[in-house]
Amino acid sequence: MAELIVEACGLAYCYPGGIPALAGLDLAVARGRRLAVLGPNGAGKTTLLLHLNGTLRPAAGRVLVAGGELGYTRAGLAEWRRRVGLVLQDPDDQLFAATVAEDVSFGPLNLGLSEREAGERVAEALEALGIADLAGRATHMLSFGQKKRAAIAAAIAMRPEVLLLDEPAAGLDHGGTKRLVAVLERLAAAGTTLVFTTHDVDLAWSFADEVALFDAGRVRRQGAAAEVLADREALAAVGLEPPLLLELGFRTREEAVAGRALEFDAVALNRIPTPPSGH
Repeated sequence: MAELIVEACGLAYCYPGGIPALAGLDLAVARGRRLAVLGPNGAGKTTLLLHLNGTLRPAAGRVLVAGGELGYTRAGLAEWRRRVGLVLQDPDDQLFAATVAEDVSFGPLNLGLSEREAGERVAEALEALGIADLAGRATHMLSFGQKKRAAIAAAIAMRPEVLLLDEPAAGLDHGGTKRLVAVLERLAAAGTTLVFTTHDVDLAWSFADEVALFDAGRVRRQGAAAEVLADREALAAVGLEPPLLLELGFRTREEAVAGRALEFDAVALNRIPTPPSGH
């Protein structure tokens, strides 16, 4: 059985005013896997990620990292953020330093690394994201796609075991999404566990190992991507449809079955004896 790197156990959380966001949520993340959390807007996906890296504290339940609780002390949260990184949907919520290099170096320097060690981490992260040439660029001068990659670079400079990404493809065009997925592929190949929220079933189909269907603050189903995304009933229950390629496959199969049925009916009709003349 795969080792679990992050577990959410019975998480419950309400926003001010008693607005429920999580309602007894359970989620298991296996080390080295790529997990897509799928669900409609407003289902609580972002709130879940904010719990998985310790930003929010649940009213009930707990989050385990490698089987243990890290706690909400200053030291506990620092260790938590080092091991579980988070990239927000809007990179402008995450980038704050004057230049890209300064922003990416912030986390490593806060870990107590020397400037030389932090510089090595920055160079490594920028190279991994393909934005080494942007090191000295002002963050407010970046395109949206460049900001996304800079935010991911800042997260991976901490060398987390788990990287959480909130709607990573949101706001990107097709080319930008392809470049981002290529980066995430490299991170996964290097052993980073990836958890990303999305309502894009096609992205989940092409990239995820596992899928968790999320609605109304709970995980409705979790399992292998190929199995969950082929479950039309489960997807419909959370307001989603199967990926395009799967849907085309379903329709082709249904049409083939219908065609065979018609062919069978034609053969059967041909075998009916012709009534004798006069009848």
